[in-house]
Amino acid sequence: MPRTQRGDDARPAPGRRVTITDVARAAGVSIAVVSYSLNGRPGVSETTRRHVLKVAQDLDWRPSAAARSLRSTDTTSVGLQVLDGTGSVHSRSAGLDLAAGLRDVLGDVALALEVTADRETGSADLERAWSERRHTAFVVPDLLVDDPRVRVVGRVGARVVAVTPPDLGTAGAEHAVWFGGGADDAVGRYLVDLGHRRTVLLVADAGADVARALHAGLLTATAGLAATVSVLEASTAPAAGAVAARLFADEDPPTAVVTDGDVTALAVLEAARHRDLRVPWDVSVVSGADADTCRLVDPQLTAVARPWRGLAPAVAAALGVGPEGSVDPPAARLVIRGTTAPPPPGVGT
Repeated sequence: MPRTQRGDDARPAPGRRVTITDVARAAGVSIAVVSYSLNGRPGVSETTRRHVLKVAQDLDWRPSAAARSLRSTDTTSVGLQVLDGTGSVHSRSAGLDLAAGLRDVLGDVALALEVTADRETGSADLERAWSERRHTAFVVPDLLVDDPRVRVVGRVGARVVAVTPPDLGTAGAEHAVWFGGGADDAVGRYLVDLGHRRTVLLVADAGADVARALHAGLLTATAGLAATVSVLEASTAPAAGAVAARLFADEDPPTAVVTDGDVTALAVLEAARHRDLRVPWDVSVVSGADADTCRLVDPQLTAVARPWRGLAPAVAAALGVGPEGSVDPPAARLVIRGTTAPPPPGVGT
């Protein structure tokens, strides 16, 4: 039988509604066990169920109004979870754009944008949100095959839509949505066609969707060639600048640097300037995300334009909201500007 943690510290502050998190803490069990016990679901022993119900009664727990309203299998509330722990400005802006698009297409379905520090915290947040019946469906970007959120995805019973390249693995999520157009593969082909054979992918989080898609595209394009593709992580713009400075000081520097977002790309441009390197003639730079800043620098940044807001109808269709049937996702596209050119003669070939 679980150990009960009674005492003043187990009770919420006076006036605050008791949640199942409070019940779990007082009963000495997980939130999932409390949820199964309170909702009469299989998966816990009868002894544990009685123990949890007794603790809930002692704490005067009552289901929330939101929980009482979610009696059907219809999607009535969607939680969009965005990772923030990498410090990537690009990840946050993409999440905001997707949220804005979903707000326009979900109609009466409630939408909550929930920012979580990392995947482990996100796993606990997702399980808590489902156990407390705050949401009936979830949209989860950056879902890895070995992601701790996989455990939750596999057992919560809610509809989970992974916003991730489906060919890279969706970690058990039944539905996956990603851009069409093959822009990430186009980045690799374009650099190879220019003659680049030493490329660095500089990203905030190598496990994030954009980073994985770009890496896959670069590896596909360089397969069978005498070429190298290195992946380096830097979670902030200053860190990215420091990494780029070290790269450019190396005896055998890369001839092309691809980033996951515009802020990292700007840091690379600044590092190149400090080394008196000419972009694109000494080194080419590609941003994995397009933004106004890509057009405000000189030379303008070659970038991948990803219509995150336009992805919302396809995500809504995967959630089962709106017209029946699938919706084709919008295409991402490579926008060629002034930061890419062939490598210096005799270099990188």
